[in-house]
Amino acid sequence: MKVQFDLRPAGVLAKERKQRSFNPMRLIAILFLGAYFISAGGYIVMMTLQRFMLQEEVDQKESAVAGLDTENMALRRQVNELQASERVFVNTLNIMKEDLPTIEVLNALETNIDDYGIGLDTLRFTIGTPNVVEVTGTVASDKQIIDFSDRLSASGIFSGVFLPVTTLNENTGMISFTLRMPVLSIGQIQALR
Repeated sequence: MKVQFDLRPAGVLAKERKQRSFNPMRLIAILFLGAYFISAGGYIVMMTLQRFMLQEEVDQKESAVAGLDTENMALRRQVNELQASERVFVNTLNIMKEDLPTIEVLNALETNIDDYGIGLDTLRFTIGTPNVVEVTGTVASDKQIIDFSDRLSASGIFSGVFLPVTTLNENTGMISFTLRMPVLSIGQIQALR
């Protein structure tokens, strides 16, 4: 038979017995430590997945921003083109407003004049606000002047027809007249037609 003696001091033996024996505090500490490592590992895994999802969202948002930037540039280019077209239209409109409607006035005089009995002596354009056409001529009767001025008023070229002066020539029996007619702008003439 073999006998073994443990010659270690009693304090060391007690300490070793404590380590091998059941200790509820040690068990609780180990459980808390295990729970900590599990929760930390779970948190790390969850944050890694969250990071990948957030990175994917960031990539989507960046591509959306790039698309919006491209669309913004296209819209700015279109706005610049429209502004250039607007400037052309404004300049054309200003030219049209400033331009005298000479062709329209001459056409109105030609189409509304009687075939016989009316003679036009002078035609004068007075530029101002409004532009005025002054016509002098001779007619055989007062009725011709009235009919001629009524037809010119209805032509849509003039805003009014005024007959400031008529003079009877005793030698020829013809009546000299002067018509003053404020002319509508080209834009107003086109709108009436």
